[in-house]
Amino acid sequence: MLWVTRHEPHVDRCASIWLIRNFIDKEAVFEFISRESEIPAGAVAFVLPKADLNPTKTQTTFEMLIQRYHVEDPVVLEIGRIIRDFEIDADEDIEKVKLKESTGISLALRGLARTSKSDHEIIYKGMIVMDALYAQLKARQEGADD
Repeated sequence: MLWVTRHEPHVDRCASIWLIRNFIDKEAVFEFISRESEIPAGAVAFVLPKADLNPTKTQTTFEMLIQRYHVEDPVVLEIGRIIRDFEIDADEDIEKVKLKESTGISLALRGLARTSKSDHEIIYKGMIVMDALYAQLKARQEGADD
């Protein structure tokens, strides 16, 4: 399925793309468009003016995807809390986050735009970061955190 979002994905969108690819649509194809572009017919759009899925003052895109697609993995739910802490609770202000994980993941994901040449490179690198976060949180939940 084709999924479309804005250029330069940062924290919520990188995490959402990871969620989509790993728990919702393993064959997902992502396209990046401007705010002014028309949404392609048949595409699932997120974080765009006419999209169904847009973050609000009370819910991230990541959380909306979890609800809409009934993702129940406990590690994904923990990641949702981390994304929410940065995006909603701290209003994207690194000085206001409450969870230490929020600081690291937000710095890493936001920095990808500065070190990548394209949106697709951002998400390629973002998938690695999110896979690592998932693996570490899963190990911690299983009591294998070293």
